[in-house]
Amino acid sequence: MHGRALLGAAIATLVALALPAAGTSKNRVQAAAPEFQLVFDGKHTPSLLHEGPFTTNASFCPSGYAMDTGVDSATETALRKFTCGSSGGFTAQLGRLPAEHGGSGIWHIVEGSGPLADLRGKGTWSSVRLGGTVTDPASITFRSTWKGAAALDAAPPTIAASKRSAQKLRRPKGAYRIRIVLSLNDAAGSAVSYTMAVIDPRRPNDWLATKSGATSSGTAAFSLRVRPAKRTRILHLKVDASDAVGNSTAFATTLRLR
Repeated sequence: MHGRALLGAAIATLVALALPAAGTSKNRVQAAAPEFQLVFDGKHTPSLLHEGPFTTNASFCPSGYAMDTGVDSATETALRKFTCGSSGGFTAQLGRLPAEHGGSGIWHIVEGSGPLADLRGKGTWSSVRLGGTVTDPASITFRSTWKGAAALDAAPPTIAASKRSAQKLRRPKGAYRIRIVLSLNDAAGSAVSYTMAVIDPRRPNDWLATKSGATSSGTAAFSLRVRPAKRTRILHLKVDASDAVGNSTAFATTLRLR
């Protein structure tokens, strides 16, 4: 069995108890990433990429012109460069491109330029066709509306395992109770989403347990019951985390069994 294919099974075998977040202030205020909206009126270039004017609700780039710079043919994901006049610009990844003629998808600002060098963001889009026909793709025009969050924040969240321990259980035979306290912090103060996997290195494709969630307190604590292979003495812990505007990072550590 393979870990990614068995994510549902791993969760089904997971026994997770939320523990109090020691030393965490209950009054900590979460700073939400600013809401970002963009409207793109698209048409086709001679190579059938998308281009057109856009407007946003953001003072740092109220309007401008956008053009696709390339498309991954395997995933139909496009890179689109948005130019905001004298205030720099940004590049976003979005998919799937054909759905923009009248459908929906996701977007992610991956880099900025000039004063917007640190701009990052993510969200969803939906489109409606304004004109043209499917028999003549070059004639199609459309309007794409983006909604999500964006901010001048290119720093990923930080991850650390502030506490971790393993206790061998009498029953069931070979089982352990592991306790983990993660420190997950975002410099901008937004919530951090995470996925943690507990992995037996003797069976790396068969995850023992997973846990996903989000925290705005800076701490996430778990008590998990796992049953590794008989001769396993070290477990691997892997954590992926991202903030409200899509900055992501990864963390790995080990836990010794006795």
